[in-house]
Amino acid sequence: MNEQVQRTDRLVSVTTDEGQPPESGLDLTYLESTIGYAIRRAQMAVFQDIYRTFAELNVTTVQFSVLAVVADNPGANQADLASALGVERPRMVPIIDSLEKRGLAKRVASVKDRRHRQIFLTDQGRVLLEELKRRFAEHQQRMLQRLGTDHAQTMLGQLWLLAKPNS
Repeated sequence: MNEQVQRTDRLVSVTTDEGQPPESGLDLTYLESTIGYAIRRAQMAVFQDIYRTFAELNVTTVQFSVLAVVADNPGANQADLASALGVERPRMVPIIDSLEKRGLAKRVASVKDRRHRQIFLTDQGRVLLEELKRRFAEHQQRMLQRLGTDHAQTMLGQLWLLAKPNS
């Protein structure tokens, strides 16, 4: 079993190829009964599979998300992308810079307000996104198989209930 060190946010986590914590002999009974810990462990397993899926294309999950959102919303600006994806606005600049350097996206000054930059995919960005979506569909299928089809839609609905702001 290979162990991998994964840096997510400001937390360094060590997990096995299956996304599980290595055997430590520690009693995690309390944490394993909490929603937050279960979601965090599930997120780590999902992200590790995505990292492996996109590794040879050198694309991160947030870059994939930006490409996908821009494809569906050509001309979106950096601030709107950051807000929609839950990314801090200053962090969006280097993400777009990276996509631009690779020739996958381009910034265009808005004709309405030259201070705003609209983001568009290039032809190369659209081609790569199609390959990423194909690979992501395979990843999604692997995750659904882990859950079993009966539980996948229910779980997704429940997670979106947790994600909604308090009314």
